[in-house]
Amino acid sequence: MNAGALSSLTAGRIPELDGLRGVAIAMVLIHHYFDVQARGGSAWAHAMVPFRLCWSGVDLFFVLSGFLIGGILLDARDSSNYFHIFYKRRFFRIVPIYAVCLVAFFILYTLVRWDMAAKISYVLQNALPWTPYLAFLQNFWMMRRNTYGGYGLSVTWSLAVEEQFYLILPLFIRILNPRRRIGFLVVGILMAPILRIAYRVMRPGHFYPAFLVMMPCRADALLLGVLGAVVMRDARCRAWLAGHRKLFGSILLLLALCFPVLTMFSPSPEYSLMLSVGLTWLAAFYLAALLYALSWRDSLLSHCLRWGWLCWLGSIAYGVYLFHQFFLFTIYGCFWPGLPRISSLQMLFIVLIALAVTLAVCRVSWIYFERPLVQLGHRTKYEFAAPPTALLAATAPAGGN
Repeated sequence: MNAGALSSLTAGRIPELDGLRGVAIAMVLIHHYFDVQARGGSAWAHAMVPFRLCWSGVDLFFVLSGFLIGGILLDARDSSNYFHIFYKRRFFRIVPIYAVCLVAFFILYTLVRWDMAAKISYVLQNALPWTPYLAFLQNFWMMRRNTYGGYGLSVTWSLAVEEQFYLILPLFIRILNPRRRIGFLVVGILMAPILRIAYRVMRPGHFYPAFLVMMPCRADALLLGVLGAVVMRDARCRAWLAGHRKLFGSILLLLALCFPVLTMFSPSPEYSLMLSVGLTWLAAFYLAALLYALSWRDSLLSHCLRWGWLCWLGSIAYGVYLFHQFFLFTIYGCFWPGLPRISSLQMLFIVLIALAVTLAVCRVSWIYFERPLVQLGHRTKYEFAAPPTALLAATAPAGGN
């Protein structure tokens, strides 16, 4: 990692992070639009086997969120308006478009109840009360009822996990010294798989989402991201990385074995291997890829993450994540009843139309609705008694952050 690379990281927006965000939302789209929709036993279903782990795009989002938010908090730790500015910016980034999403699904659910959208009546199955969604507490109801809730809003469990994480992390970053901060991160990372295993042992009859939607059980990915932010701000860690490129590359390749191994033996969180170490293994790989791309920006990985289309997709990732199932259900329901399934070329074409509409609408939303609100939240700056000495500039994140 040379001086030029370090200076470029402090200059503003980091395209590699947009690219990683684009990878994460692409994985989610592949999972929900093409993998889940494949009819069991069909040729399409067999073709999607290599993409079985695309659901872990949400874990990549968690790592990115931990890295970005952890970095923001570390850089602003000594500011006088630390909590006020952090939560103000989080509000403008997350809440307005989330509120629009809730209204859209409320209208959709209401049309179904009034028999005006009978073809997508399945969206009401296992529907949860609306109140928990307003407070980002839906994951507690999902755990209690052992379900992801109604179709479409099921993906918001991860948003609830992140919001609950944001309530805890700023306090710990503020009050803990560097040594205790590392201890807190390590303990949290190790506790997550232990909690998952303990819950499975104590409640063997529960469907697996019951505990995987809870923040402590997914904290390993989030805290690994924060640990990455700490590493990028520590001179000794950066010096070690600079002198061990080949070794770190070998570690990255070793961690990458999680994909063929888990795809073959444990492709879903309901399997013991994934439940215990698999989720942490995936998160560790995503963190290693992030650190490698930022540390050696001349690498092939970093070059690929700077592709324009991937960064473009990353810029609208948050809106796409919230609305992709809404457009899939409504557009598919105009042609066929029941859950979307890809069993013919006509159905595949409809799914592709839904994907195009999702991307177009979310791009417009980002330009004319989300980005102006993000800029509004950033009008007020962190205030310091002395200028902060941050290594990595924490810019206004797009997409899921």
